[in-house]
Amino acid sequence: MTFLKHAFPLLAFLCSIFSFAQEISGKVLSDSKEPIPFATVQIGDGYGVITNEEGNFSINTTNFKETDSVKISCLGYEKLGLLVKDFSSSNYTLKEQVNELSEVYLTNRNLSVDSIMYYVNQNISKNYNTSQVDYNIFSRRTEFIQGKNIDFEIDKSTGFSRKQLKNINKDINTLETTLLNNRSKQYTDLIANLKIKDNNNSKLKIDKAVRFLDERNDQSLEKLAERGKDLVSNHLDKNKIYTVKSGWFKLSDSVSLKEQEQGNKMEDTINSVGIIKTLMLDKINNHAISKSSMLDFVYETRKYEYELADITFLDSEMVYIITFKPKRSSVDYEGTMYISNESFAVLRADYKFYKGRVGEKFNLRLLLGIKYVENGKNGAVMFKKAEDGYYYPRYISEHIDRYFYVNRPFKFIENDDRGNKFAFDFNVEGTFKEKTELLFISQKTLSNTEYENLKEAKKVDYKTEKRYSSEIWKDYDVIEPLQEMKSFDVEE
Repeated sequence: MTFLKHAFPLLAFLCSIFSFAQEISGKVLSDSKEPIPFATVQIGDGYGVITNEEGNFSINTTNFKETDSVKISCLGYEKLGLLVKDFSSSNYTLKEQVNELSEVYLTNRNLSVDSIMYYVNQNISKNYNTSQVDYNIFSRRTEFIQGKNIDFEIDKSTGFSRKQLKNINKDINTLETTLLNNRSKQYTDLIANLKIKDNNNSKLKIDKAVRFLDERNDQSLEKLAERGKDLVSNHLDKNKIYTVKSGWFKLSDSVSLKEQEQGNKMEDTINSVGIIKTLMLDKINNHAISKSSMLDFVYETRKYEYELADITFLDSEMVYIITFKPKRSSVDYEGTMYISNESFAVLRADYKFYKGRVGEKFNLRLLLGIKYVENGKNGAVMFKKAEDGYYYPRYISEHIDRYFYVNRPFKFIENDDRGNKFAFDFNVEGTFKEKTELLFISQKTLSNTEYENLKEAKKVDYKTEKRYSSEIWKDYDVIEPLQEMKSFDVEE
């Protein structure tokens, strides 16, 4: 009894010192009670998360002592510090940074905005490294189609009974209704290890992948195309061979519907590790501070107009706030950069399409009945300095709107009896909305041995969830979901 009497208080004391474990959820606000997105919530020296667009965060304090420090910070705001023992699920307010030096600095400092941008470009190779890097990454992809118009009109249906035509029209009406009335978003979350050896060699290992998807209302472009194909093929004779024509072009002399059923090429593409790796690398490379990235406002200094709007501080480091917009029609973005006074590294960049600008486009509407325009884009990238002196990405967010229009006539002609034909006009129009977020949980130098030892799989084994639960990612450092994702729930 004496042993137990003294043992329990001792164990309780040890637990309080060495493991103050719980999940902390909260919100970071400004003085005016506005949410602060992309604020850093950090425990100790290197462990932390970033608030989402609504200012919310969730972080686990497992393995931290009560006396460890918690730091909540964001560019333009005073840092808030406290201890783990005082850190609880609550709202945290950051005071806006008062820049008393800004007026004197902006009027008396000899360093002009052009000089700052010159030094940024002179120090790119010194500040950033893109090879021999081993990243641990959390990725979230949100996508849905905002339908504008869909029309499916049968021109000829030789050999079809009245009942068959009725069933075809029923399927057509269902496809039209689901597209135009779509309110369903789908989310894809994954934790992965990305090893980048150089510009041409990289490997990806997926640790966990989850889809939040209403499979009855999947509105991805891939699934929409697949449903259009199935709508026709389900009502044709699968024992026959057809010639398919579209507009002026003969697409095939021998389409077998049985052969098409043998393999699901679309599903293989969606679940391909190679495709996911390519998409992830594209986001990273496009948001790199280099002269080959999408962020041309960093290096195309003759084509942009810059203004030194103010200064702020990140802890004790002074940071220039520089706004930019196109000076020539050959560039597309406007936004804000935050640049270190010490290293001339870009710490953060926020960008969006300038008024009237568009991105990639493909317009063969008159010839092929197809049009595609990237008509909306905005995003943000944040960098953090590592122990090796280089700056590596900490967070990337990008929203893209892609307008699409397809108006094509199709004709299925039975090879054995050329008089049997099924012809229709297909017209669909809408906007595909996509948002991608990458949170770089950790980064370290990649060794050649580690790279060679990693065997890259070919497919991703996704787990499909019908509702969101905080238990899904409770053991991982991820981006706190927005409220719309927390409310995701597919009725049985």
